Amino acid sequence: MPDVVLRPEAEADVELIADYTIARWGLEQARTYTATLRADISSLASFPERFPVHSQPELGLRRMRSGHHLVFYLVSDGAIEIIRVLHERQDPTTDLP
Repeated sequence: MPDVVLRPEAEADVELIADYTIARWGLEQARTYTATLRADISSLASFPERFPVHSQPELGLRRMRSGHHLVFYLVSDGAIEIIRVLHERQDPTTDLP
């Protein structure tokens, strides 16, 4: 099974999501939401191709939904690299490499 690796930008995204959730809905909700998000990300190791290629195919990214967030990732032979975790209302064309 391939490793799932978060780029620093993706890890920062998850931290910002947690901070926002704490401020808006409290610590317990933040723990629940980020735990679900991290579990969804980890589940990519079992079958990463189950999610569609993002609408910008030249980037080679796939997109998975988790709650109100979209996880953008690359699949290679040895790893699944999480590029960004963006809110569903964010414009990925401005926040993706």
